[in-house]
Amino acid sequence: MSVRALQIPQAPAAAGAELHVLYGSQTGNGEAVAETLAENARQNGVRVTLKSLSDLRPAALKKIRYAAFVMSTHGDGDPPDDALDLFEWLEASGAPDLGSLSFRILALGDRSYTEFCAAGRQLAAMLKAKGASEFAPPVECDVDYAGDAGRWSQELLEWAREKLGTDAANDSANDSGVPPPVAPALSPSLSIVPSTPGWTRARPFPAIVNRVQKITGLESDKDVYHLELSLEGSGLQYQPGDSLGIWADNDPELVSRVLQKLGIEPSDLVDDDGRSRTIRETLSRHRELTRLNLDAAQAYAALDDSSGRGKLARRWQRMDAGARKEFIEARQFIDLAEAHPVRLGAQQLADLLPPLASRTYSIASSAAMVDEEAHLTVVTLRSDAIGIERQGVASAFLNQRVQSGDEIRVFMEPNRRFRLPEDPAAAIIMIGAGTGVAPFRAFMQELEETGRNPGAWLIFGNPHRRTDFLYQREWLKWRADGLISRIDGAFSRDRAEKHYVQHVVAERGQEINRWIEDGAFIYICGALAMGHAVEQALVDAIAAARRMDPATAQEVVKDLRRGRRLLKDLY
Repeated sequence: MSVRALQIPQAPAAAGAELHVLYGSQTGNGEAVAETLAENARQNGVRVTLKSLSDLRPAALKKIRYAAFVMSTHGDGDPPDDALDLFEWLEASGAPDLGSLSFRILALGDRSYTEFCAAGRQLAAMLKAKGASEFAPPVECDVDYAGDAGRWSQELLEWAREKLGTDAANDSANDSGVPPPVAPALSPSLSIVPSTPGWTRARPFPAIVNRVQKITGLESDKDVYHLELSLEGSGLQYQPGDSLGIWADNDPELVSRVLQKLGIEPSDLVDDDGRSRTIRETLSRHRELTRLNLDAAQAYAALDDSSGRGKLARRWQRMDAGARKEFIEARQFIDLAEAHPVRLGAQQLADLLPPLASRTYSIASSAAMVDEEAHLTVVTLRSDAIGIERQGVASAFLNQRVQSGDEIRVFMEPNRRFRLPEDPAAAIIMIGAGTGVAPFRAFMQELEETGRNPGAWLIFGNPHRRTDFLYQREWLKWRADGLISRIDGAFSRDRAEKHYVQHVVAERGQEINRWIEDGAFIYICGALAMGHAVEQALVDAIAAARRMDPATAQEVVKDLRRGRRLLKDLY
């Protein structure tokens, strides 16, 4: 349903009312949406206050009349770090009544995860439980959020200008004695996503691959590759901590197997968002095959039921929500097609599968050192959850099918929440596992190239030192040059008991605490579970070093997060 088709009920505005635009964002997408909305509101004569939820004192919600929340979902349905304090406050039994608050939510998420937009839904439920009311239904956006977010924002501005604009304009005239200028007409299509001129997610840059090199040893269980991409002539710019979006193609062999199992001719034409394409092209470049989502699995089970076999349909009906989540996370679409082949047309298949989403990788280089290049560190994702090996779309594309001289479609994904400290004297502690080391390589290149030497500490984990110490020569050179103070490895399979980065944090707790007390920033990059374990280890280390109870140490870590001295890039 188009958000512009919704009819928002109108009510008399309170005198002097303003719109509060509040956002919870993990990587910056939600922040960009909120900032653009607030700026358009100001240009259209609407009183507006823009705040990150990390800067909002939760009790201030009692005094807010109208709020627009932009809420991202992070990890397995979790709220972003910006919103943690608000969620805890709303969940507390002593939170006050919010009966005077009227709100609307834009939720950002990824439909390939079962907990799609869960943080936005949870926020709405908690606000309503405290007496607040929605002045219009929420809108939930998938990874290609620009269209829905733009329409939601456009509709919100129309509502705000009608409901709040006149009151704000009168107040402005009364304050100055001069009527304010007439607000410009709203654009029929509001652009909500700031874009790098020329190249965007919708119009990616064709980057040339300069280099593809495996950087794990021959005996390693992991296939990790270093890629160097040319951005020459694009005008694309980035900072250490940013990410690069990649549009990958599905494996041609996988596409052929799906079509063969379902009895569909590769040359059959389908309507793909208003364009006529062959089903092969549609599956190759425009449909998700390696991430099975709830909607696609349920639709396929219904087709299985109508086919007269019904084995998958009966199994699906018996599963509860948790079992369905486990089922789809262990499988790709080919697993359904092979185990439960059904007869369906090419258009049915194209309509059943979700759009192919771009993949995002932390940039492993500093533009100050590599100029018009961007480097990536990519591990080939594999799963054998049901006894059959399957691979990820982008990692297999980049590591196995792309060669030097090929073109790949890329765009920038800025991450303003994972930057080096503005203070050039502030030390950094970098904690990461596997390819989570990528942005830390970018940090070190930036420090080397700009002549900064504030003190740096790397805590890095992977299975084996000999085969899996990514960029080992570079790290050792930086240590020999004095640019990095220390390196601690957590090579989990090199000892009898598994040893991870969180164990290093526990073992080095006293020294980590000293660095924190001296003003160091802490960065965590890697898998979500690792990030949670490291954060808990930091709490325990601070509690032991400062001889305080765990609850107080937890507040210390929260203060680091609020002060943007604990920064995370988790996936």
